[in-house]
Amino acid sequence: MAKQYKSTATKDFKLHFVTKQTPEEDLHSALRKKWEWVVFSPTRDALWYSIILSNLHQTDRLPEMVTIEYVRQVITKGLKRSAFERLKLLTQASRKELVDVVRIPTRTLSRREVFHPDESERILRVAAAFQRTIEVFEDLKKARRWFSAPQRALSGKTPFQYCDTEVGADEVMNLLGRIEHGVFA
Repeated sequence: MAKQYKSTATKDFKLHFVTKQTPEEDLHSALRKKWEWVVFSPTRDALWYSIILSNLHQTDRLPEMVTIEYVRQVITKGLKRSAFERLKLLTQASRKELVDVVRIPTRTLSRREVFHPDESERILRVAAAFQRTIEVFEDLKKARRWFSAPQRALSGKTPFQYCDTEVGADEVMNLLGRIEHGVFA
Protein backbone atom coordinates (compact mmCIF):
# COMPACT_ATOMS: atom_id res chain seq x y z
CA MET A 1 0.00 0.00 0.00
CA ALA A 2 1.08 3.57 -0.54
CA LYS A 3 1.78 4.43 3.07
CA GLN A 4 0.67 2.23 5.88
CA TYR A 5 0.46 2.89 9.58
CA LYS A 6 -0.42 0.57 12.39
CA SER A 7 -1.64 2.35 15.46
CA THR A 8 0.68 1.04 18.13
CA ALA A 9 -1.60 2.09 20.98
CA THR A 10 -4.58 0.08 19.76
CA LYS A 11 -4.75 -3.63 19.46
CA ASP A 12 -7.85 -3.62 17.33
CA PHE A 13 -7.88 -1.83 13.98
CA LYS A 14 -4.94 -1.55 11.60
CA LEU A 15 -5.13 1.51 9.36
CA HIS A 16 -4.22 1.40 5.68
CA PHE A 17 -3.66 4.78 4.05
CA VAL A 18 -4.21 4.38 0.31
CA THR A 19 -4.16 6.53 -2.81
CA LYS A 20 -5.52 6.08 -6.32
CA GLN A 21 -2.16 4.49 -7.17
CA THR A 22 -2.53 1.73 -4.56
CA PRO A 23 -2.68 -1.67 -6.28
CA GLU A 24 -6.28 -2.83 -6.47
CA GLU A 25 -5.45 -6.21 -4.91
CA ASP A 26 -4.00 -4.48 -1.81
CA LEU A 27 -7.12 -2.36 -1.45
CA HIS A 28 -9.46 -5.35 -1.78
CA SER A 29 -7.41 -7.41 0.65
CA ALA A 30 -7.55 -4.71 3.34
CA LEU A 31 -11.28 -4.12 2.88
CA ARG A 32 -12.06 -7.80 3.47
CA LYS A 33 -10.29 -8.03 6.82
CA LYS A 34 -12.30 -7.57 9.99
CA TRP A 35 -9.78 -5.52 11.96
CA GLU A 36 -8.51 -3.33 9.13
CA TRP A 37 -9.79 0.07 8.06
CA VAL A 38 -8.92 1.73 4.77
CA VAL A 39 -8.29 5.48 4.73
CA PHE A 40 -8.43 7.09 1.31
CA SER A 41 -7.40 10.70 1.26
CA PRO A 42 -7.24 13.57 0.71
CA THR A 43 -10.48 14.14 -1.21
CA ARG A 44 -14.17 13.92 -0.46
CA ASP A 45 -15.55 12.37 -3.61
CA ALA A 46 -17.58 9.35 -4.68
CA LEU A 47 -14.63 6.98 -4.23
CA TRP A 48 -13.95 8.38 -0.74
CA TYR A 49 -17.54 7.72 0.33
CA SER A 50 -17.55 4.34 -1.39
CA ILE A 51 -14.48 3.23 0.58
CA ILE A 52 -16.11 4.36 3.82
CA LEU A 53 -19.19 2.30 2.94
CA SER A 54 -16.97 -0.68 2.10
CA ASN A 55 -15.22 -0.27 5.46
CA LEU A 56 -18.57 -0.16 7.26
CA HIS A 57 -19.83 -3.29 5.50
CA GLN A 58 -16.42 -4.98 5.55
CA THR A 59 -16.67 -5.75 1.87
CA ASP A 60 -14.25 -5.29 -0.97
CA ARG A 61 -16.94 -4.94 -3.62
CA LEU A 62 -16.49 -1.59 -5.30
CA PRO A 63 -18.48 -0.92 -8.49
CA GLU A 64 -16.81 -0.56 -11.89
CA MET A 65 -17.74 3.11 -11.93
CA VAL A 66 -17.89 4.74 -8.52
CA THR A 67 -20.24 7.69 -8.67
CA ILE A 68 -22.22 9.72 -6.18
CA GLU A 69 -25.29 8.01 -7.64
CA TYR A 70 -23.84 4.67 -6.50
CA VAL A 71 -23.30 6.06 -2.99
CA ARG A 72 -26.88 7.41 -3.00
CA GLN A 73 -28.22 3.99 -4.01
CA VAL A 74 -26.34 2.25 -1.20
CA ILE A 75 -27.76 4.72 1.32
CA THR A 76 -31.25 4.41 -0.16
CA LYS A 77 -31.10 0.60 0.10
CA GLY A 78 -29.94 1.02 3.69
CA LEU A 79 -26.87 0.07 5.68
CA LYS A 80 -26.86 -3.22 7.55
CA ARG A 81 -26.82 -3.27 11.33
CA SER A 82 -23.27 -4.61 11.14
CA ALA A 83 -22.23 -1.17 9.80
CA PHE A 84 -23.47 0.43 13.04
CA GLU A 85 -21.59 -2.16 15.11
CA ARG A 86 -18.40 -1.70 13.10
CA LEU A 87 -18.54 2.09 13.49
CA LYS A 88 -19.09 1.63 17.23
CA LEU A 89 -15.98 -0.57 17.42
CA LEU A 90 -13.89 1.79 15.31
CA THR A 91 -14.76 4.91 17.29
CA GLN A 92 -14.88 3.05 20.62
CA ALA A 93 -18.16 4.79 21.36
CA SER A 94 -20.67 3.16 23.62
CA ARG A 95 -23.90 1.89 22.08
CA LYS A 96 -25.78 4.69 23.88
CA GLU A 97 -23.41 7.39 22.60
CA LEU A 98 -23.72 6.22 19.00
CA VAL A 99 -27.50 5.74 19.26
CA ASP A 100 -27.82 9.30 20.58
CA VAL A 101 -25.71 10.81 17.80
CA VAL A 102 -27.35 8.93 14.92
CA ARG A 103 -30.76 9.33 16.57
CA ILE A 104 -31.91 5.74 16.35
CA PRO A 105 -33.92 4.62 19.38
CA THR A 106 -32.38 1.66 21.20
CA ARG A 107 -35.53 -0.43 20.72
CA THR A 108 -35.48 0.29 16.99
CA LEU A 109 -31.81 -0.66 16.84
CA SER A 110 -32.50 -4.05 18.40
CA ARG A 111 -35.12 -4.83 15.71
CA ARG A 112 -33.40 -3.32 12.71
CA GLU A 113 -31.41 -5.54 10.34
CA VAL A 114 -31.22 -2.90 7.61
CA PHE A 115 -31.51 0.78 8.43
CA HIS A 116 -33.85 3.18 6.67
CA PRO A 117 -32.22 5.70 4.29
CA ASP A 118 -32.33 8.57 6.80
CA GLU A 119 -30.77 6.39 9.50
CA SER A 120 -28.15 5.11 7.04
CA GLU A 121 -27.28 8.65 6.06
CA ARG A 122 -26.72 9.61 9.70
CA ILE A 123 -24.45 6.59 10.24
CA LEU A 124 -22.47 7.52 7.11
CA ARG A 125 -22.23 11.12 8.36
CA VAL A 126 -20.54 10.04 11.59
CA ALA A 127 -18.30 7.55 9.75
CA ALA A 128 -17.24 10.23 7.25
CA ALA A 129 -16.38 12.71 10.00
CA PHE A 130 -14.38 10.07 11.84
CA GLN A 131 -12.68 9.01 8.60
CA ARG A 132 -11.59 12.62 8.09
CA THR A 133 -10.33 12.71 11.69
CA ILE A 134 -8.16 9.66 10.99
CA GLU A 135 -6.82 11.31 7.83
CA VAL A 136 -5.80 14.44 9.72
CA PHE A 137 -4.22 12.74 12.74
CA GLU A 138 -2.89 9.68 10.85
CA ASP A 139 -3.21 7.66 14.04
CA LEU A 140 -6.27 5.83 15.35
CA LYS A 141 -5.58 6.46 19.04
CA LYS A 142 -5.10 10.21 18.47
CA ALA A 143 -8.19 10.33 16.24
CA ARG A 144 -10.32 8.61 18.89
CA ARG A 145 -8.99 10.90 21.62
CA TRP A 146 -9.69 14.09 19.64
CA PHE A 147 -13.10 12.91 18.40
CA SER A 148 -14.29 12.20 21.94
CA ALA A 149 -12.78 15.25 23.68
CA PRO A 150 -14.65 18.53 24.16
CA GLN A 151 -13.44 21.19 21.73
CA ARG A 152 -13.67 24.90 22.48
CA ALA A 153 -14.31 25.59 18.77
CA LEU A 154 -17.40 23.35 19.02
CA SER A 155 -18.95 25.16 22.02
CA GLY A 156 -17.33 22.70 24.40
CA LYS A 157 -18.96 19.66 22.81
CA THR A 158 -17.08 16.71 21.38
CA PRO A 159 -16.76 16.33 17.60
CA PHE A 160 -18.64 13.05 18.03
CA GLN A 161 -21.59 14.86 19.66
CA TYR A 162 -21.47 17.59 17.00
CA CYS A 163 -22.08 15.00 14.29
CA ASP A 164 -25.70 14.67 15.41
CA THR A 165 -26.64 17.12 12.64
CA GLU A 166 -25.39 17.70 9.12
CA VAL A 167 -24.47 21.29 10.00
CA GLY A 168 -22.54 20.09 13.04
CA ALA A 169 -20.70 17.43 11.04
CA ASP A 170 -19.77 20.08 8.47
CA GLU A 171 -18.33 22.22 11.25
CA VAL A 172 -16.28 19.25 12.49
CA MET A 173 -14.95 18.83 8.93
CA ASN A 174 -14.14 22.56 8.77
CA LEU A 175 -12.34 22.40 12.10
CA LEU A 176 -10.32 19.41 10.92
CA GLY A 177 -9.36 21.36 7.80
CA ARG A 178 -8.13 24.23 9.97
CA ILE A 179 -6.14 21.82 12.15
CA GLU A 180 -4.64 20.17 9.08
CA HIS A 181 -3.51 23.54 7.74
CA GLY A 182 -2.39 24.96 11.09
CA VAL A 183 -5.13 27.58 11.35
CA PHE A 184 -6.48 27.62 14.90
CA ALA A 185 -8.50 30.86 14.83
